[in-house]
Amino acid sequence: MVAARQPGGHRHEDRHPGRGNGHAAVALEPRYSVPKQFLPMFGGRSCVQLAYERFVGSALARPEDTYVSVGRPHEGLVREQLPELPAGHIIVEPCTMDTAAAIGLETVVVAGDDPDVLIASLGSDHYVGKPEAFIRALRAAERFLASVPHMLVAIACEPSRIETNYGHVKKAHLLGEFEGVAVHAVAEFTEKPDPQTARRYTESGQYLWNANFFVWTAGTLMAQFQEFEPQMHARFMEILAGRRAGRLREAIERTYPTLKKVAIDYAVLEPAAARGRLAVVPVAMDWSDIGSWGTITDAFPPDDSGNLLDGPVLARNTRNTTIIVKNPHRKLVAAIGVSDLAVVDTDDALLIVPKHLSGQVKELVEDLKRDERCQDLL
Repeated sequence: MVAARQPGGHRHEDRHPGRGNGHAAVALEPRYSVPKQFLPMFGGRSCVQLAYERFVGSALARPEDTYVSVGRPHEGLVREQLPELPAGHIIVEPCTMDTAAAIGLETVVVAGDDPDVLIASLGSDHYVGKPEAFIRALRAAERFLASVPHMLVAIACEPSRIETNYGHVKKAHLLGEFEGVAVHAVAEFTEKPDPQTARRYTESGQYLWNANFFVWTAGTLMAQFQEFEPQMHARFMEILAGRRAGRLREAIERTYPTLKKVAIDYAVLEPAAARGRLAVVPVAMDWSDIGSWGTITDAFPPDDSGNLLDGPVLARNTRNTTIIVKNPHRKLVAAIGVSDLAVVDTDDALLIVPKHLSGQVKELVEDLKRDERCQDLL
């Protein structure tokens, strides 16, 4: 999800923070070929729908300020699930790259030539149990950046356990309170730790979970690309030139596949943090990255045996297992004597994985794309 706002202008009781005379934009970013964020897991609503409703309902962004960034295979799902999204507000990635490419593209599409547009880049495949705390954190980030627009901001989660599947952010000294919310400097931005390191991080009380929620101005982000990934920046400028010339779609199709495949964490955030340009807003918002099937019980409490069973499922002598059935053609999934598994059955794929390895699904999808035997399934 990306939120972009023009600076200045009238603020109405801060109910539309940062809108000013410009706009806010929200883009949802489904990342994987198994579209968990599109499954109707929340009372018939998907993560994408809930994310959209969260921001529009809070007056943080208007429908016309909302964008969805999505891979081409799932464009139809977005149109189906968010029919109220204005025409032209789906940013279609012509091929799967990584988060640096996707975030750079959405910045060019939403902000164009205006470097002062304030953007919040927010993933859609997450569970947020306390959305009001999340919204307060976004408003605090906006207030903070109004005074120091050269900074980048991460909104990160207070950890609830030792976790090896999430990146971690080490908070440093307090930079101030905005909207009653603390903003800290970042001492370290690091990727997924091993178990021993994760334990040390959590026990120190200094580290937060990276939730992949970020806020920055378009110009500040592009300046980081120009410094740390100059070739990517040059490609983004080619797309921007196409936008100016009224040939945006053509420019995206031609240039996007040539971008470097790298996560925004490595491309921008880690080097920016090392240079003191990254701040963090710690939030206790009952967050879970349900992009990982192993952590979905953060959002949906399991039964007394630790099982989360959804759909036509029969389980016997089964413990700590998640079984999700969203396949209209399958009548029953049965499990006997298994433990610590995630089983997900959708209309086009069946996934079976030990819960502690569920973070490797993304790599499995990349293997699938390279396997000639599976090309007719893509």
